[in-house]
Amino acid sequence: MLERVPLWAQILIALVLVGLLCFLIDLLMFSDTRLQAERDEKEAQKIDAEVRDLENVRVQLSDYKKKIEEYLRDLQAYRVNIPEEVRLSETLAQLQNIARSRSAVVREFRPGNVQKREFYYEKSVSVKAGTTYDQIGQLFADIAALQRIVKVSDVEIRQASAQTPKLTVEATYQLTTFYASESDILGTEDSPK
Repeated sequence: MLERVPLWAQILIALVLVGLLCFLIDLLMFSDTRLQAERDEKEAQKIDAEVRDLENVRVQLSDYKKKIEEYLRDLQAYRVNIPEEVRLSETLAQLQNIARSRSAVVREFRPGNVQKREFYYEKSVSVKAGTTYDQIGQLFADIAALQRIVKVSDVEIRQASAQTPKLTVEATYQLTTFYASESDILGTEDSPK
């Protein structure tokens, strides 16, 4: 029967049969492998995406660590300016020494009560001192030059009742010192901030 079919048609039929046979073999033997390869490719893409996300998280974590280190350095700097309660007495003694160094006669140095603010405490001190007009200005300049934060308010300067070369004015003023603990600043106490 194939003798009647021309050679070119026989070759074409053989090629079609070989192609069909290859397709069936591929379908039966390699379709599972191809499906598995597609699943593996999708899984690899998913893992690549997760790796990129984790890399972003690692970079952000590094940035956060740098920010935390910066905040801790700032906290250390703030500690210099806002002492903890235990160092408050040192600050008050330093203020008294400044007054004495300016030849001021401290007539009254009356600490007030501690007042709680948002994340820090204030302690006020009422001061009455006598000295010369020039020295009282220098006294306030010395207080302003302190590393600690000290506020001077309610300043009243009047002529001294008994004038001497070292006593020409009497001043009354309110000193306010500030302090905070690390837990106050960071808000780590019981109250959620």
